[in-house]
Amino acid sequence: MLALIYAGQALRDPKPLHRAAIVLVNSQMENGDFPQQEIMGVFNRNCMISYSAYRNIFPIWALGEYRRHVLQS
Repeated sequence: MLALIYAGQALRDPKPLHRAAIVLVNSQMENGDFPQQEIMGVFNRNCMISYSAYRNIFPIWALGEYRRHVLQS
């Protein structure tokens, strides 16, 4: 969603951005968090990295940019 916003999708056709925002809002849990996706990022073939805060940072960032670049323009 962020890539589409920064690429100017709102100027061409904002419908995909509206749909993406609906998906993000609907995926938010009752406590305000977003669900944890599967763990990505394996190094040395045995260590997995989990960036727990990313599950909340990127959806909130995307919705903020959506509001700023799509809804307020």
